[in-house]
Amino acid sequence: MVILVVGTPDSGKSEHAEQLISELAGNHSKLYIATMVPYGEEGATRIEKHRAMREGKDFETIECPNSIHMLKAKLSEYDSPNLLLECMSNLVGNEMYLSSNRNLSDTHLADYIFGTVRDLCTCAENVVIVTNEFEQEDTFDDETIRYVTLIHDVNIRLREFADRTHEIIDGSWIISNN
Repeated sequence: MVILVVGTPDSGKSEHAEQLISELAGNHSKLYIATMVPYGEEGATRIEKHRAMREGKDFETIECPNSIHMLKAKLSEYDSPNLLLECMSNLVGNEMYLSSNRNLSDTHLADYIFGTVRDLCTCAENVVIVTNEFEQEDTFDDETIRYVTLIHDVNIRLREFADRTHEIIDGSWIISNN
């Protein structure tokens, strides 16, 4: 089962995703794939907040800010692991600036990122993927527009791939079976 959890920053996505993967996993292993690189004090604070949220919930955290397909070998060590991938917006930003991806068009980069996530999903019993969706704003610079567009493009692919999507809209969870 693959579930995509979509919302805006600080909308409760992480807590919802943790609850979902905990229900799906039962007593089996739960791996938290953390993609955030702690830039500055704000990033470090955000990471600590998420670690505190997971405390006592039997998650094993694996830090992997990019190239998540490289986790396939590690995941083979587990019997039917359950994954929480947090968060696609961090992964997309990290992959955007990875030197090995600089020559890719945005379409090819979106395909590559989606492909690495899809491949990772083949190694797990259940996967919950957390992502942000941002509104385009006229005040964004070109690089931010590129980032927001790339996340949107990856999210389209993930919505089509996932078995179910949970999206928070106006404080309510809307659940769609795909």
